[in-house]
Amino acid sequence: MFATITKSSAISSKVMTAVKSAPRFSSALLHTQPIYQEGENEDTAPINALGARLGLSLDTNVLKQALTHKSLDSTNNNATLEYIGKKVTGLFVTEYIHSRYPQIHPGAFNTTLRAYVGNKSFSKIATEVGLQHTVDWKAPEDDSVKLGQSTVLADCMHALIGAVYQEQGQDAAKKFIHDFVLSRDFNVKPSIKVQEPKRHLSILLKQLNKQPAISKLVSETGRHSSAPVFIVGVFSGENKLGEGFGSSLKMAEFRACQDALTSYYGQEYKDFTLPSDAENVDKYVANPLGNTQAII
Repeated sequence: MFATITKSSAISSKVMTAVKSAPRFSSALLHTQPIYQEGENEDTAPINALGARLGLSLDTNVLKQALTHKSLDSTNNNATLEYIGKKVTGLFVTEYIHSRYPQIHPGAFNTTLRAYVGNKSFSKIATEVGLQHTVDWKAPEDDSVKLGQSTVLADCMHALIGAVYQEQGQDAAKKFIHDFVLSRDFNVKPSIKVQEPKRHLSILLKQLNKQPAISKLVSETGRHSSAPVFIVGVFSGENKLGEGFGSSLKMAEFRACQDALTSYYGQEYKDFTLPSDAENVDKYVANPLGNTQAII
């Protein structure tokens, strides 16, 4: 049974967004005819131009290796740099997500991590900066081998990060990752959804030593019509944890419990110091580690 309280409130709309990005380079810049400088040739000029656009002061040979995909079966490919780049990227993106969303549960954490470092995201970044005009790769002759340009672009983008880390150190690699990867917006809230929010919330509150959740009918309209709308709030003691609406009490309660979980696991810290910046501050205070996800 739902307890009823006299209170009307509007449900704030949930804006569900995916990874959004703004191209950092105009198409005109990416497709201008190369102006060869002294010592450059038709092969190296586009590579050096890419390095300049990305703010990289890497040797031309290093850049060329990073952009030479392993599909060419060459001994001077980017396989090692790609491997290093993926590990370095994973480290800095992981510490950033953890510091910004310390309560986020493992499933949502992994989804957010993939959104930043997955092939789809990296391929899009690579296309925006014009990497497709400089990579060197070979399409597989065997149809059973699945290798497309998007995968190649993502691999080469990782290799570039590996090259920056190898040649200039972790600070330079970290700056590159924050400038081109972590500067992209991602809404973590949709990834926090769970299958049984009411049960999950009940166990989470018990784990946190909080009062059990109680669902209350906040307001309703058209109960006896063909299109009723119920607004339900879920409370722990006097604290309102979440709110949801629906055409039935059950649906509204489901959404209210999900909203409560989203509010808890999606808590965002605006002011934080990354662990990798600990030596750069007078007194480093570690961010909260967060609680273990409720096991149901």
